[in-house]
Amino acid sequence: MTFFSTCLVNLEELYEKKIGDILDRRLSINLPIAEKNAGVDEILSILTARDHIWIVESKENKKLCGIITESDVLRFLVPSKLPKYIFSSRYGASIYYGTIKKAEDMMQRHIIKTSPDEKVGKALSRMVNSGLRRLPVVENNKLIGEITLHCIIQILLGKR
Repeated sequence: MTFFSTCLVNLEELYEKKIGDILDRRLSINLPIAEKNAGVDEILSILTARDHIWIVESKENKKLCGIITESDVLRFLVPSKLPKYIFSSRYGASIYYGTIKKAEDMMQRHIIKTSPDEKVGKALSRMVNSGLRRLPVVENNKLIGEITLHCIIQILLGKR
């Protein structure tokens, strides 16, 4: 007996479902979000409980601008010994030297995302090819949720 024969959900069926069909919109209330002008203290405070934060233009319109992960913050916490002329670049950004003031100073702007109409199989391929465990779900430029590997595993095991 293989794992796939014990799964409560057929993988092929799951791959063909749309993200919107498996997205639990109730969880969108609890998404880790912060506005792009949020201070470093707010970002660090959120990261004490979560491992990532979706950065939005405003909490009202939820237009997705970027993401900050624990790894990003770690990189900005370490004071690098860089020449002063480098501080104008992203690699010279540092919480230690005070060159980072807001969320938009440390967020990753290139976001790989999905939509409610995309098939789960395609989103999973994008996650694998990009080395990601989560994708934001965006509709009309608005963050409406996130799909995670954890969520997919729960579905496979029949727990969602």
